[in-house]
Amino acid sequence: MKVRGFGRLLKAANGFLYHFSRYCRHSNWMDSASDVERRNYQAVKIYHSLEKSLSFSNRNPSSGWANAQALMRLVSAASNAKRFGFHDKAGLHVLQQFISESESGRPEIASTLKDQIEKLPARPSSSDGIAGGVKQLTDAEMRRGTLDSPEEFFLSRFTLREFKPQVVSDDIVQRAVSLTMKTPSVCNRQAWHIYHTSDPSVRDAVLTLQSGNRGFGDKIPNIFIVTADLKAFMQGEEHYQHWIDGGMLAMSLVYSLHSLGVASCCLNWSQTPARDKRLREIVNIRDSHSIIMMIGAGWPSDNNTVCVSPRRPVSEVFSNLVKN
Repeated sequence: MKVRGFGRLLKAANGFLYHFSRYCRHSNWMDSASDVERRNYQAVKIYHSLEKSLSFSNRNPSSGWANAQALMRLVSAASNAKRFGFHDKAGLHVLQQFISESESGRPEIASTLKDQIEKLPARPSSSDGIAGGVKQLTDAEMRRGTLDSPEEFFLSRFTLREFKPQVVSDDIVQRAVSLTMKTPSVCNRQAWHIYHTSDPSVRDAVLTLQSGNRGFGDKIPNIFIVTADLKAFMQGEEHYQHWIDGGMLAMSLVYSLHSLGVASCCLNWSQTPARDKRLREIVNIRDSHSIIMMIGAGWPSDNNTVCVSPRRPVSEVFSNLVKN
């Protein structure tokens, strides 16, 4: 037993070193503004701090200006390169709103920033419709999505391993992904990428590397692979954040599919470095994207047999937090 346990530790160490090396290669610890993707993740981190500042009811208009200047430097880099990413565009919009609503706090900095914006050599197209910042919502608007019976929604979702043969159409897939994009993420960085296929040959190729689909993998019409982009993470203490954000996105995708009547099965990707590398060799997963998990999906049959896995009682998983 001790030998087996030691072998497990060695495998764990191999996995840790593999993921650490990937984090070193791909993460944004250098704060590069020349790489459009890394710059965009920096931009959203900064402009979201300005959004949070704007959302406070008792805000100090003198604060946040260092972040506004840092965001201006990124917007200028995008303008000089004449290549605006999504968050570059949103960042410029937020910056302008922040200046407009906080100008009284630091008028001299506000004036300088407005002048720099006016002199940008290139601007994003106003027709993109990309806008960040803040807006007002009433209590009624916040409650508009409240479910009459949340228990019916959540408790009616079961893992399914056999489906109708027809694939879930692209429009339903796109709708589910669009709903999933409301998932929270650290600093709203949205460092995700979802890969999808309904091609049986691609499905079979990827599932040969996934442990846990024996007996039903060939009956899955649609396969999703959820990943997180390491380029989004900057500080050393964020080395686990991609797993957290990616896991939250995967759960949102499962429930988005469920809301559209599509059944799903979560497929674990706790795999060896060798299998992770092999998957990247056979399908087009970018090297900076960490694979979080796979999800099989499809339409449920008219009658389905599902596992009724009992749930632990709330008393075992919930405690009131108190000081020691």
